[in-house]
Amino acid sequence: MAGDAQNRELPVGSAALFCGPFVFLASIPLLYRLASAAPFLTVAAILGGIVLGERFSRVRAPSNGGPAVAFRLLPILYIPLQFAEIIWAASAAPHATVLGFASLALSTGVTIGVFGVLAAHEMVHSRARAERFWGGVMVTAMTYRHFRIAHLYLHHRLAATARDPSTARRGESVYAFFVRTVWQQLHQSWLFEARRVAGKPYAFLRNRVLHDILVTLALYAALFALWGPLAALFLFVESFIGIFVLEVFNYVAHYGLERRQNAQGGLEPFSDLHSWNNSAAPANLLIFNMGRHSDHHRRPSASYEQLRPAARAPELPAGYAGSIMMALVPPLWTRVMGRALLRWQPTSRDA
Repeated sequence: MAGDAQNRELPVGSAALFCGPFVFLASIPLLYRLASAAPFLTVAAILGGIVLGERFSRVRAPSNGGPAVAFRLLPILYIPLQFAEIIWAASAAPHATVLGFASLALSTGVTIGVFGVLAAHEMVHSRARAERFWGGVMVTAMTYRHFRIAHLYLHHRLAATARDPSTARRGESVYAFFVRTVWQQLHQSWLFEARRVAGKPYAFLRNRVLHDILVTLALYAALFALWGPLAALFLFVESFIGIFVLEVFNYVAHYGLERRQNAQGGLEPFSDLHSWNNSAAPANLLIFNMGRHSDHHRRPSASYEQLRPAARAPELPAGYAGSIMMALVPPLWTRVMGRALLRWQPTSRDA
């Protein structure tokens, strides 16, 4: 009976259940007003909330719980609020104590790395130009604008292959992956853009990665001019943290999974077997259903509330929160995931 209760699928009633990120974001300035170091509690609350959400019964992704526009509004509303919080924190950072600066940078970086990136991710996949604009705003705020090019045109085409800079290789530590993926995503995005504009007048100036670099430099210059070098330093630190959180998520999402070559020498199609998932929906309510990662890769334009658990897909042994923490200890991660990979790709060698 207990096992049945644990695995029972329960319907989700409305878009309001996805509002958790707003609560965590609002907690940063509220806690900072109480004590400059208090925003550290936001980070603990995010981790604790996701861990607890991964321990409760599974919940079916919402489908008929409300109008689709309500679900779309959530990431659209979250992005300007997160951007405003970053600007506020950058203006406050020069006047903060060292501990206060660290608490603002860590809490802001974690919220943007978890919730901001996922909101941006939802927007960059949209067919609506206005929504793609908001996705660009969010990745600007973490100085990672080329993410939208690397994700759409490289990752979704090449995931679970050695050619994808965002796919972690078997036995590769998260730290080695981070160094490799940050550089390769930027480099390969530049090359992709160079091919896209080749032969056009002023091709170099049409490269969107060049635009991204210029926008990023302008943002740093604006913060420096308004509030001084500590504001620019704050942007760098929170961006680094946000990018690291994003890339650790990428690390666990496809770690070690490989698309095989078919008899004709080409790659097998991407399937549910090529993404690690966490289908426990209470946690997914905090991460825009991204635990249904296989379904997202099969239907990249589907809105987050439409994503479904895959019938047969690899499940992370410790959920996303537990797996991210485990990945920070490479020997532990390698041992646990080596066993998991043997189950899902038994013909592959162990890590």
